[in-house]
Amino acid sequence: MNPPLSSATPATDLELRMRQVGQDLSASLGALLEVLPGAPHRPNPLAKLLGVNRAVSSRLLTATAKADPLEVLHLIPGPEPLRKVVAGADLAQHADLKAAAATAIDAFASLIEEEAGTRPALDALICPHLPGAAAKLELASRYSIYKGVSQLKGVQGELWVGAAVVTPSSESPDRLDLTWLNGAHAMQRLRPGVDVRFSYRFERDGAQDTSPTEEPQPAMGVLPLEQFCIHPMARLETHRAGEAIHYTLPDDLLGPKAKTDLFVVDHHPASMRRYADPAALAEGRARTGLFVEPAIPVARLVFDVILHEDAFPGAEPELFFYDTGYDGIANVNDPTRDLDRVRMVAHPELLGHGLGRFGSGELSTYGPMLEHLAERFGWETARLRGYRLNLQYPVYGWQVSMAFQQPPAP
Repeated sequence: MNPPLSSATPATDLELRMRQVGQDLSASLGALLEVLPGAPHRPNPLAKLLGVNRAVSSRLLTATAKADPLEVLHLIPGPEPLRKVVAGADLAQHADLKAAAATAIDAFASLIEEEAGTRPALDALICPHLPGAAAKLELASRYSIYKGVSQLKGVQGELWVGAAVVTPSSESPDRLDLTWLNGAHAMQRLRPGVDVRFSYRFERDGAQDTSPTEEPQPAMGVLPLEQFCIHPMARLETHRAGEAIHYTLPDDLLGPKAKTDLFVVDHHPASMRRYADPAALAEGRARTGLFVEPAIPVARLVFDVILHEDAFPGAEPELFFYDTGYDGIANVNDPTRDLDRVRMVAHPELLGHGLGRFGSGELSTYGPMLEHLAERFGWETARLRGYRLNLQYPVYGWQVSMAFQQPPAP
């Protein structure tokens, strides 16, 4: 039965057409399955009966069992496999059922051709109307990008960790300290002769740091963090270009079968504004944005923002994804960059209070690494709260930002 449409969001002509096609496919193919011998059917026997592969029979049974026509349309095999299903149904006495199914399949093919062009494009049209479908489509698409870019770049990693820790500054009551832990776990060069590097670009109060420092600050913790590496610690070469610090792997390191870990810590005392500038607050531009960009294609991103309870008290994170290919790093307070935002089905998770909650099943040494940094920088671990984005196959070249509203000055 077709579920009622929300009166607040009237169905478009396209949605109505998709629902009708899904309903006709479900009704006609469901009726055909009912009269085939062996009902209720299972994928393997049905595949043998119809002369199709098991994937087709399994998807057909799954789709026709759904009540929502859009879910039917999303799950059902394509027109050509369905035509083979109808052709394989030896039901001379039910020619009317086969004809009805053939008509519904032709309407399905016309829908794809006229409204989408391809079946994946039709799935993208269905997703906004079908809870859960968007997340599956995004995951499959991100996986395809990960595999393709890994081959093109010649490097990949199992995990990228980006952790920003924000604590009150001992230098000024109006400032906050920022400590970044960034790095890759189980990184490997897929073919020789390719450059492997990542860049660190620091933004001060939402704008790129323009300090006149000529030399990059040392990557604190690179050598001490070796004890937390599961694979050998990557040997790094450090370069500065403008406001970016580039960490590169020497050409003689890594081969197709070798894996390495790479972690870098950058500590910036009194680098962030604790309270909102009144003018920025009045204009709605008083967010602090913390962002990561995995420097290599990775299978998973763990992005943590860990805040002292006096840093942005009561603020909940806003999540932003930006395609930075045209204009570069985006400031979350800049409305002109809204055109570069990409809507994703992803939400940060509240980890709770206390540094002991911030371990990760993806990297067993991550929790101990944070404890090590807490001792090094004197964090009050019981007063820390954390938010995590755990994302499979983050898109290489996209900026992921977690933003918090700055409070007014007391």
